[in-house]
Amino acid sequence: MSKDSEEKSSKPEKDEEEKIEELKPIEEIESEPKPQQTGFVWTPEIIRDGMKFLKEFFGTSLADKFLANKKNDAEAQRRYFDTVSKHNRRMIYVLLTFLIGIVGFMSLLTFYGSVSGDALLFLVGTITGYVLLFIQRLVFPSKETPPTEEETLI
Repeated sequence: MSKDSEEKSSKPEKDEEEKIEELKPIEEIESEPKPQQTGFVWTPEIIRDGMKFLKEFFGTSLADKFLANKKNDAEAQRRYFDTVSKHNRRMIYVLLTFLIGIVGFMSLLTFYGSVSGDALLFLVGTITGYVLLFIQRLVFPSKETPPTEEETLI
């Protein structure tokens, strides 16, 4: 068995030596004539021009359009939220003014004895519940979408 193992170990060494002998120096490889290619030849200039075209066509134009679209979407979303918040603020001011006016008028009537204190207390409790419910709807809007025409027809 020792001879077999020696033969196996010597074979890889011989194969490596043969490979090393087969390798040629770089100068000889560069000086060898290259086979002529027929048809289209990819030169560095053609590759560079092709890459430039692809970058201009796909890289900048589509990417710029995508970024411009995203910026427009973000701007529209911001304007929508600004408009909605202005509307909500105005509506709150009007409702608070109206409710304060009603409570103030009822307080005057209670002061002069025209209306009992129980009626004023009932009105203030009702208005407080309404205001709390209104604020809840502003802060946590419902996720339900209104039905479309197709849904109502079916």
